[in-house]
Amino acid sequence: MTAMVIEIMDSASGKMAEDVLVQVRKIVGDKWQDLTDAKTNAKGEAILAEAEDIKDGGYFEILVFLGAYFDQTGRVLPQYKMVDIVPMRFGVESSDSNITLRMSATPHSYSADFSTEIKRLNLV
Repeated sequence: MTAMVIEIMDSASGKMAEDVLVQVRKIVGDKWQDLTDAKTNAKGEAILAEAEDIKDGGYFEILVFLGAYFDQTGRVLPQYKMVDIVPMRFGVESSDSNITLRMSATPHSYSADFSTEIKRLNLV
């Protein structure tokens, strides 16, 4: 199954970030369309979009609610969080590839990168 997925590592604790809220939307025509609200699982993963939503490519926007996640971990954070709601807006070409967004975060920084994996056919 082709999908767009996020994987989030809590670098401050050395564990995958569970229960991070992620909101996803895509430009359809000339308007933003909400696709999903998802929370990461115990492996720090969440499906952001299914094959139907990414097959034609387009512009996407993801909001990652890291501030709320770090609040629930019990860390003492300042009133004005250095890392709170992280927006990422990007374009994806039409393809049959899986798209993975990997993010590493602390209460004071984050980094992200994308990778694609072409679906392989097993021909016998």
